[in-house]
Amino acid sequence: MRKYIINLDLHGGDFAPQSVLEGALIARTKEPSIKFNLHSDRHIYEKFKASFSNLFADSEWIQSKNFITPEMKPSDALKKDNRNSSMSNAILNLKENKNQITISAGNTGAMMAYSTVYLRTIENITRPAIASLFPSDKHPVCFLDLGANAECNSENLLDFAVMGSTYYKVLYPQIDTKVALLNIGSEELKGNNLIQETHELMKSDERINYQGFVEADEITSTHNHVIVTDGFSGNIALKTAEGVSKFITDSLKKSLTSTSFSKILSFLLKKNFKDFKNLIDPRNYNGGIFIGVNGIVIKSHGNADSHAFANAIEFGIKCIDNDLLNEIKKNVSR
Repeated sequence: MRKYIINLDLHGGDFAPQSVLEGALIARTKEPSIKFNLHSDRHIYEKFKASFSNLFADSEWIQSKNFITPEMKPSDALKKDNRNSSMSNAILNLKENKNQITISAGNTGAMMAYSTVYLRTIENITRPAIASLFPSDKHPVCFLDLGANAECNSENLLDFAVMGSTYYKVLYPQIDTKVALLNIGSEELKGNNLIQETHELMKSDERINYQGFVEADEITSTHNHVIVTDGFSGNIALKTAEGVSKFITDSLKKSLTSTSFSKILSFLLKKNFKDFKNLIDPRNYNGGIFIGVNGIVIKSHGNADSHAFANAIEFGIKCIDNDLLNEIKKNVSR
């Protein structure tokens, strides 16, 4: 039986460490061969070792000197005093063992800084990206970059397209993966100079099945499987989608509990509403991979609960099972 070693930053996230530890327990019930390296300072260990005694007993606890705060700048995270933080230690573990996985819901900038310094980028890749899946009515859509690079050039975006296409083919090998470039219109002449330069590069690159432009309102209905953009636009799109999803589910719940009739109706349609919620629930797609670094580093949403964190762990296992890292290395070197 294959063993999976997963490094968890117990300090990362709004609800950590409770959500992280509970998510680990959920994931382990589905995959008993998981072994966790739990990274935290002694205060967290002493506070939670009794309530999660079985998990701590079966895992390796690695003591950290401190932890990275949400507001800390990446340059500060790299200073000597923070090189023994829980996040730093969790990512450093990957340097010696590429079969391990690191997951944190902590500071994105610090995670990227540690990942690029400790692990370096894959050969021929100058900038990593954050890639994750979006729900849509036809199939999940891989969207990148989601915030690692606020500014990009056309070569960067082409790299993202190649890595994103590889990522999707590894997860869904039966799919003829189609790639699109996010733009303000679908017409050939739409977009700024960067978009036009990238468009020309993608059209002539045989490593991807490029389909042209896609607009933001098509993300959840597109026939494409990978959508490429810079990190500034991608992060805005991600946060907007999550906000709209929460608004819809909260508004629907409020409307269906406002009267006695609506409560009866909601009871009768309980299964339908559950299916609808699962379709748009961002927790089911938790886990953005730092694609392009030489290791499997996964960024969980900062507000992830235990269910979402368990999904991030499950996603990491898929990456290992499907040899994602080596597949990306092969494709970007062509």
